[in-house]
Amino acid sequence: MKIKNHAYLVAGSALLFAASQSNAALEEVVVTATKRAETIQDVPVSVSAVSADMMAKVGIADMEDLSAVVPNFEINSAAVVPNLYIRGLGGGLTHSIEQSVGRFVDDVYISRAAINLHPFMDVASVEVLRGPQGTLFGKNTAAGALIIHTNDPTEEFESGLNLSYGEYATTGGVTEVNGFVSGGLSENVSGRLAFLYKDKEGFYENQAEGPDGAQREDMGLQGKLQIDVSDVTTVGLKVQYMDYEERGSDTAEMSYTGGPPLSAWQGLSANSGVATASEFTPGLDWKIWNNCAEALSTPASGSVSIGAFCPSRDMETTSLVLDTDHELESGSVKFIVAYQEYDYVHQFNGADSGFANLFRATRSEQYDSMSSELRFTSEESESFDYIAGLYYEDSDLAREQESDLNLNGVGPNTAFIRKNEPWSQATETIAAFAQGRWYFTDRVTGIFGARWSSETKDFSFEEYMTDYGTVGPVLGQSIALRTESRDESKFTPSATLQVDVNDEINVFATYAVGHKTGGFSDRVESQDGSIQYDAELIDGIELGMKGLFLDDALSLNVTFYHMSIEGLQLSTQVPSEGEPKFKVGNAADSTSKGIEVESNWAVNDSWSLGANYAYTDATYDEYVGAGDCGSQYRNAAGVCDLSGATLQYAPDNKASAYAEYFADGAVNGWDLSARIDVSYTDDHYTDVGLMDFTFTEAYSLYGASVRLISPDEKTTVALIGRNLGNEKINAWTAPSGPNSISAMAPPRQITVKLGMSF
Repeated sequence: MKIKNHAYLVAGSALLFAASQSNAALEEVVVTATKRAETIQDVPVSVSAVSADMMAKVGIADMEDLSAVVPNFEINSAAVVPNLYIRGLGGGLTHSIEQSVGRFVDDVYISRAAINLHPFMDVASVEVLRGPQGTLFGKNTAAGALIIHTNDPTEEFESGLNLSYGEYATTGGVTEVNGFVSGGLSENVSGRLAFLYKDKEGFYENQAEGPDGAQREDMGLQGKLQIDVSDVTTVGLKVQYMDYEERGSDTAEMSYTGGPPLSAWQGLSANSGVATASEFTPGLDWKIWNNCAEALSTPASGSVSIGAFCPSRDMETTSLVLDTDHELESGSVKFIVAYQEYDYVHQFNGADSGFANLFRATRSEQYDSMSSELRFTSEESESFDYIAGLYYEDSDLAREQESDLNLNGVGPNTAFIRKNEPWSQATETIAAFAQGRWYFTDRVTGIFGARWSSETKDFSFEEYMTDYGTVGPVLGQSIALRTESRDESKFTPSATLQVDVNDEINVFATYAVGHKTGGFSDRVESQDGSIQYDAELIDGIELGMKGLFLDDALSLNVTFYHMSIEGLQLSTQVPSEGEPKFKVGNAADSTSKGIEVESNWAVNDSWSLGANYAYTDATYDEYVGAGDCGSQYRNAAGVCDLSGATLQYAPDNKASAYAEYFADGAVNGWDLSARIDVSYTDDHYTDVGLMDFTFTEAYSLYGASVRLISPDEKTTVALIGRNLGNEKINAWTAPSGPNSISAMAPPRQITVKLGMSF
């Protein structure tokens, strides 16, 4: 198998070299998967943990980078909606479907997928929990949860500065500066201030007049205060501001669909007001044709200016968190209040090359939410302990969807049109949850919990036409203002039986229910048609083993899982001429089952090895009537029948391995750390329609790093290489009317980093 040839090659070679060496002990990894700080080997959950040190070694800068090292986890930030996928389950392309994988930063739920576009800043650790997490983490964790912890203030003064510069194999590169200052401000107050600035030149080579896609600047500031009000009460305050500006397309590779010949695409490009795209090819080659100059339309009466347009994204996010911890004799009380808001504007075309000027889209969102959680965690006991709490969230979302249709370029009797589709949604959620842990014997533990949640959504939508490129006056009201409401309540129980076989090995069996809330489609096709869809429910079963071997030098964790999905929520494209149309709803019942394996070995004081593997079988049980699909999935009546077909972003096999070497004082007294990483991802589809052009072939990624650490451990110099094989990967593809839009994963990147602490 390719997995054996690629993913384990490095680990296998190092294993042969180091097998006869003396053992060392693995470092203890602490996670919060159970809302308590426990070692990863003790929690009966399929969880992966990535520390800040590992992020530095591998070059992980955002969530997308995690997918190379975490089994059964996928994300692509270049998608129209950046979504997290675990075990083949995610939110899909529409902006109205909630996430399947909940994201939590410092115990606060991040409810909108758009915020996933920000990079990591001052992150201490990341945990990926796989499987339904409905009891402790709540709604929209049907497939799992991503938990991010940022660094807390320190009592002693600390500061650090990190500088990095990297270049891509094609064009452009990344320059980043980040740092922090932390320490005591008074006897009872400590603070931490972190900042980030990142300047990214796009790795796509633009063959037309405009920026290489996508050029981007990120800036972030984060301040934390920790106030010891008394010996038993601590108050924390966090303020975070993040902003980025992006110019140029990051979804610009158009897959050749077998429709119009290339000459026709080039002709449409010329007719849209730009030079014939003779250099445009629809292959995956890190080259795009995206003209940002002023374009012309050529109706029968002559040329008409339609102005300049360039794909872009801009986002500004602010969050405030007030966190209070109070210790009691019987346990601790935590009260968290959080406020989040963002403004997001996304401009994009429907295709690569000048043909994009026929369709120009602007999507903007304004979002704010207020949430609070009150949680009591009892003291750990040898017989029974528990966690119980209440949760409340109130959010408002306003979204503008403006589509400029330059139809003069395709006929003498058509006109310039702007379609406006503003919609808004107000959501209120309340929940109560509890989980108890019974120690039946010294080695047998039962964990039982449940969550009850109730949610109300108020939705409004309308559709009207204006002149091309304007917001008024209204030329026609195609769909008058619609207002609808829905209420739903869900009970999501969980039960786990854990048995400690001995002090080093435990096994567990878990049954858990997760759900993703229902809602309203943001694709409204008629005045009276139904636009509601129901909740998605998941029944999950896991059988797992976690063990330490070789005097705690080797860890081996294995999980078998089976998840039954009822009412899978999907957005599928409906065949149409011109502007793409989509439908949103509960498509089908599905099943995802498989196995996840993770292992780490501290061979000796110099060598460490590790590997993980995931096998996933995620398929539709029965799904007849998808909006559009590959021809091989159409039945005799021409209707899409995806029954038995695989889900998107669900490769059958995924694996990674690493070998790490450390030598104390090896280079003129400086410590040497070297690491090699290999990952393998099997064939998979990147869109629900399973069309040929959304198919991504299996690929392997190779990475390496070398770090020198000064004797006083205050200076680190690193050289990091990613995608060293310069693998061309179709990371994301989706239909877009008569063509498709795609995004490639980055090419080879070499980065130099300098880290200093003071």
